Amino acid sequence: MSNRASRAGSAFLSEFADDEAAAENSIDGYYADLTFILESLTSKAFRIVGFFMIVLAGAFGWLYTGGIKRVYDDFLQRLPTEVQPTEVLSVVALHPMEALIFEVKLSAIIAAIATVPLVAYYAWPALQERAIVSQRREAVLGWTAALGGGVIGGFVLGYTTVAPTVISWLVNDALVANMFIAYRITNFFWLIFFTTAGIGILFDVPVLMILLNRARIPYQTMRNRWREVTVAMLALAAIFTPADIMTMFLVTIPLMLAYGIGLAVLYVLTIGGTRELGPAQHYRGEQESMWLI
Repeated sequence: MSNRASRAGSAFLSEFADDEAAAENSIDGYYADLTFILESLTSKAFRIVGFFMIVLAGAFGWLYTGGIKRVYDDFLQRLPTEVQPTEVLSVVALHPMEALIFEVKLSAIIAAIATVPLVAYYAWPALQERAIVSQRREAVLGWTAALGGGVIGGFVLGYTTVAPTVISWLVNDALVANMFIAYRITNFFWLIFFTTAGIGILFDVPVLMILLNRARIPYQTMRNRWREVTVAMLALAAIFTPADIMTMFLVTIPLMLAYGIGLAVLYVLTIGGTRELGPAQHYRGEQESMWLI
């Protein structure tokens, strides 16, 4: 399995690398690092899974006991007064289990996001041993606070401004055409989710790039490797979005725009890459680093 993964990965990376041998060595390094980190997490798997289940149960319990109805009522109040939801906009459930399935999926997403800092905390010693990070494990708290602040700030902006604007535009378009809009309950709430949490994720891209620069990844590496980042985002979008190439690009293009904004911010903060944000001795050259994809 290791040899097959190495050959497949090197064939892919050779398209981006000048030296095929260097690509082979890179994928071997990635595989070894990932294996070592995953093995270090096995002893903490019970705590990680337990925390995940607790958060999932709490989120699902809140949604199931009326939380989803409260979100719906609060969101409708944010729409313009000229929009009459009872006359133009309605949300219907084609099956009694539809809302329940949505609640389970959303609870799983919330639990997964909440578990990421815990996984990072337990994986940090392995990351240090493999020379991927240089800070102490307490840095996880700072990373969590910074990324959490970005998500919350973007979520608030999306929930109070972006999502109501999008829904209002759709409803107003229906009013002009004398149409009636009936959303499936899952489609309606996923639209709210992606226009709120999605803004938070976009906010976090520049924040994460600044944190990575402080960790050990130079600005020039992030700038030179934008093609690999694009391919990775396309792959993740293909996996975690519906099987639709248009949706895949609709997810990837905003993420790449956020990546470009992050590069612009880093360009200013690092003075064109001449002064990195972290200690100088923590940075490695592009050929030496194993995680500069």
